[in-house]
Amino acid sequence: MFQYLLMGELVIFSICLLVIQIKTRTVYIWLFSNAVALLGNLYIAQVIGTGGSITSPTGEALLVFSSFLKALSFADRSLFRKSNRIPSAFLLIGAIPILLGLVLGETNVRLFLISISGIFLSLASIFYLINNKSCIGLPSIKYCVTVLSIYFAIYGFTLINSYPIGNRTRFIPIDGSVPHVIIIVAFLAFFFHMAFIGLIIGRQTRENIFKMRKSVRIRQAIDQMKTNEKASSALAEERYNLLKMLTHEVRQPLNTAQATLETISQQLSRGQTEPVHIQQTVMKAQSTINSIVLSISNSILGSTLITQGRPSQLYSIDLYDVFQLALFDLDPLHRGRIQQKVDQPVNYADADPIILRLAIRNLLENALKYSPSGTPILFEMVTDEENLAFVIRVTNKINNQSTLSDNIFEWSTRGVDSLYEGSGLGLYIVRAVAKLHNGDIRYNLLGDNQVAFELTIPAV
Repeated sequence: MFQYLLMGELVIFSICLLVIQIKTRTVYIWLFSNAVALLGNLYIAQVIGTGGSITSPTGEALLVFSSFLKALSFADRSLFRKSNRIPSAFLLIGAIPILLGLVLGETNVRLFLISISGIFLSLASIFYLINNKSCIGLPSIKYCVTVLSIYFAIYGFTLINSYPIGNRTRFIPIDGSVPHVIIIVAFLAFFFHMAFIGLIIGRQTRENIFKMRKSVRIRQAIDQMKTNEKASSALAEERYNLLKMLTHEVRQPLNTAQATLETISQQLSRGQTEPVHIQQTVMKAQSTINSIVLSISNSILGSTLITQGRPSQLYSIDLYDVFQLALFDLDPLHRGRIQQKVDQPVNYADADPIILRLAIRNLLENALKYSPSGTPILFEMVTDEENLAFVIRVTNKINNQSTLSDNIFEWSTRGVDSLYEGSGLGLYIVRAVAKLHNGDIRYNLLGDNQVAFELTIPAV
């Protein structure tokens, strides 16, 4: 009866393994071992059916060989690595009694050999399972090890009861009834198969999680690469635009300066030029060079703001001193148009004097460039006590208020038509400088066709 019970378990659990469709080397070996065990039980059932002994040398050898295959299924692919040397030795020792049992056939030492084989195969299974990296940490591994330990104890029990060797009466009841050991093995086989299925499902679930995480990481890496590529492309495009702007801004002033110097050279060679004319021409050339320097400074600073995104260092400085430096950078011919109005003589704030100087210069240059010729430019520095900030205000007249727009501080945007020279980089630089100082820049339209640009810098 118990033989058929064992065969039923083997068939049912084999079907379960096929249904869950986990196609791994371990499952294939386990299914093959179940087929071998089923064949061994058939041999034993045939012997019992003929009314002979309840044992069969061939059947028992096949059952032990099935245990050999199950032990092998617990081993990982690195069967002969250093950590697997001990269980591999146990596996080989456990295989020897199987061969001897088949060779010796019906003999008194057969039960002794089966017990020895079962002990070493149980140990091999336990060590293989513990050393298998794909099984470490799985809850079901505890149940497998527990069942294997019970198997080890049962085979130890049968080994003790096989002494003296050949005394079958102590191993198998004289009345021919089924020994209790076989009953226990039948129940253990059920739990062993359950633990194995839990182990396989646990391994598969963890592998799926690892694959999913790897897929997510790969997808994130690809997305990051795409983002970096877009950022690099955008940065390259911005730098290319800066280069084009710099080329456009500098080419015409350089041509003008070259023409002016050639005129001076011709006049000097003819000896017809009065000193006052030479001075005016030189001042014009100097104005052109100042324009070139401003274009280069704007382009270099624009590149710095794009790549760094912050000023290099902030100092506690007097903003009026920075204005004086920016005023000195202006064209001497137009410097007289700047009128000053400062609330207090000292205005300290944390700022980067280099880029703030360039921002103020851009505001003044913008006012000089786009206001009617000869009209005054008002520079004011007032205190905004409510917001604890300083307001740098540049007010000038304009020919047409409609030329201003809300996006005038954007990249490469100008609030005038194409008849005016420029690249639209100046006010963009002013806004970037304001943000880097945690400040703001805006403009307000006033009466009499006037506009006021206000740069706000937080006070100390």
